[in-house]
Amino acid sequence: MRESLQVAAELSGARSVIVLAGDCDEDTEPLLDETLARALDSAPGILEVDVAGVGFADSTLLHALLRGLDAQRARQGRFILRGPLSAGVERLLIATGTLKVFQGCLESGVRTENDVQSESGDASRNEECRS
Repeated sequence: MRESLQVAAELSGARSVIVLAGDCDEDTEPLLDETLARALDSAPGILEVDVAGVGFADSTLLHALLRGLDAQRARQGRFILRGPLSAGVERLLIATGTLKVFQGCLESGVRTENDVQSESGDASRNEECRS
Protein backbone atom coordinates (compact mmCIF):
# COMPACT_ATOMS: atom_id res chain seq x y z
CA MET A 1 0.00 0.00 0.00
CA ARG A 2 1.27 3.44 -0.91
CA GLU A 3 1.80 6.18 1.62
CA SER A 4 -0.67 8.99 1.02
CA LEU A 5 0.66 12.36 -0.06
CA GLN A 6 1.36 14.92 2.63
CA VAL A 7 1.52 18.55 1.52
CA ALA A 8 2.81 21.56 3.41
CA ALA A 9 2.72 24.99 1.83
CA GLU A 10 4.11 28.36 2.81
CA LEU A 11 2.67 30.90 0.41
CA SER A 12 3.74 34.50 -0.01
CA GLY A 13 4.27 36.97 -2.82
CA ALA A 14 8.05 36.80 -2.57
CA ARG A 15 8.56 33.06 -2.22
CA SER A 16 6.12 30.18 -2.09
CA VAL A 17 7.32 26.78 -0.92
CA ILE A 18 5.45 23.52 -1.38
CA VAL A 19 6.84 20.48 0.44
CA LEU A 20 5.61 17.06 -0.68
CA ALA A 21 6.05 13.74 1.12
CA GLY A 22 4.62 10.32 0.37
CA ASP A 23 3.30 9.04 -2.94
CA CYS A 24 1.91 11.16 -5.73
CA ASP A 25 -0.57 9.59 -8.14
CA GLU A 26 -4.02 10.20 -9.63
CA ASP A 27 -5.65 9.77 -6.20
CA THR A 28 -3.67 12.72 -4.82
CA GLU A 29 -4.12 14.94 -7.89
CA PRO A 30 -6.89 17.15 -6.41
CA LEU A 31 -4.78 17.97 -3.33
CA LEU A 32 -1.69 18.68 -5.41
CA ASP A 33 -3.60 20.77 -7.97
CA GLU A 34 -5.32 22.83 -5.27
CA THR A 35 -2.04 23.52 -3.48
CA LEU A 36 -0.26 24.48 -6.69
CA ALA A 37 -3.15 26.75 -7.75
CA ARG A 38 -3.04 28.56 -4.38
CA ALA A 39 0.72 28.95 -4.64
CA LEU A 40 0.50 30.35 -8.16
CA ASP A 41 -2.39 32.65 -7.17
CA SER A 42 -0.07 34.27 -4.63
CA ALA A 43 2.12 35.29 -7.62
CA PRO A 44 5.43 34.37 -6.03
CA GLY A 45 8.69 35.69 -7.39
CA ILE A 46 10.10 32.28 -6.51
CA LEU A 47 8.14 29.02 -6.49
CA GLU A 48 9.96 26.17 -4.78
CA VAL A 49 8.68 22.60 -4.85
CA ASP A 50 10.45 20.21 -2.49
CA VAL A 51 10.09 16.61 -3.67
CA ALA A 52 12.76 15.07 -1.43
CA GLY A 53 10.08 13.18 0.51
CA VAL A 54 8.22 11.80 -2.50
CA GLY A 55 8.58 8.06 -2.99
CA PHE A 56 6.34 7.06 -5.88
CA ALA A 57 5.35 9.56 -8.55
CA ASP A 58 3.51 9.31 -11.84
CA SER A 59 2.44 11.83 -14.46
CA THR A 60 0.38 13.63 -11.80
CA LEU A 61 3.54 15.02 -10.26
CA LEU A 62 5.18 15.62 -13.61
CA HIS A 63 2.22 17.67 -14.88
CA ALA A 64 2.14 19.73 -11.68
CA LEU A 65 5.87 20.48 -11.91
CA LEU A 66 5.57 21.48 -15.55
CA ARG A 67 2.58 23.74 -14.80
CA GLY A 68 4.54 25.44 -12.04
CA LEU A 69 7.60 25.89 -14.23
CA ASP A 70 5.55 27.25 -17.14
CA ALA A 71 3.65 29.67 -14.89
CA GLN A 72 6.87 31.01 -13.39
CA ARG A 73 8.43 31.44 -16.81
CA ALA A 74 5.34 33.32 -18.03
CA ARG A 75 5.60 35.78 -15.14
CA GLN A 76 9.39 35.92 -15.34
CA GLY A 77 9.68 34.36 -11.91
CA ARG A 78 11.95 31.56 -10.75
CA PHE A 79 11.16 27.89 -10.21
CA ILE A 80 13.19 25.68 -7.89
CA LEU A 81 12.90 21.91 -7.76
CA ARG A 82 14.40 20.82 -4.45
CA GLY A 83 15.57 17.28 -3.77
CA PRO A 84 17.36 15.03 -3.61
CA LEU A 85 15.14 13.06 -5.94
CA SER A 86 13.98 9.63 -4.88
CA ALA A 87 14.65 6.78 -7.29
CA GLY A 88 10.97 6.87 -8.33
CA VAL A 89 10.93 10.58 -9.14
CA GLU A 90 14.28 10.37 -10.89
CA ARG A 91 13.05 7.43 -13.02
CA LEU A 92 9.93 9.41 -13.95
CA LEU A 93 11.95 12.41 -15.13
CA ILE A 94 14.44 10.26 -17.03
CA ALA A 95 11.79 8.05 -18.66
CA THR A 96 9.80 11.07 -19.83
CA GLY A 97 12.85 12.98 -21.02
CA THR A 98 12.05 15.86 -18.68
CA LEU A 99 15.10 15.69 -16.43
CA LYS A 100 16.82 18.07 -18.84
CA VAL A 101 13.83 20.44 -18.63
CA PHE A 102 14.36 20.80 -14.88
CA GLN A 103 18.17 20.65 -14.99
CA GLY A 104 18.64 24.37 -14.35
CA CYS A 105 16.05 24.31 -11.54
CA LEU A 106 17.51 21.53 -9.44
CA GLU A 107 18.83 22.30 -5.97
CA SER A 108 20.24 20.54 -2.95
CA GLY A 109 21.90 17.33 -3.92
CA VAL A 110 19.81 16.64 -7.00
CA ARG A 111 21.70 14.95 -9.81
CA THR A 112 21.65 16.54 -13.25
CA GLU A 113 21.16 14.69 -16.52
CA ASN A 114 24.94 14.63 -17.04
CA ASP A 115 25.41 13.11 -13.58
CA VAL A 116 22.90 10.38 -14.38
CA GLN A 117 24.73 9.56 -17.60
CA SER A 118 28.29 9.76 -16.33
CA GLU A 119 27.90 9.24 -12.56
CA SER A 120 30.97 11.46 -12.18
CA GLY A 121 29.51 14.99 -12.28
CA ASP A 122 28.91 17.51 -9.51
CA ALA A 123 25.54 16.59 -7.99
CA SER A 124 24.63 19.96 -6.50
CA ARG A 125 24.22 22.71 -9.08
CA ASN A 126 22.31 25.11 -6.80
CA GLU A 127 20.76 26.98 -9.72
CA GLU A 128 17.30 28.41 -10.19
CA CYS A 129 15.15 28.35 -13.32
CA ARG A 130 14.26 31.63 -14.88
CA SER A 131 12.24 32.47 -17.92
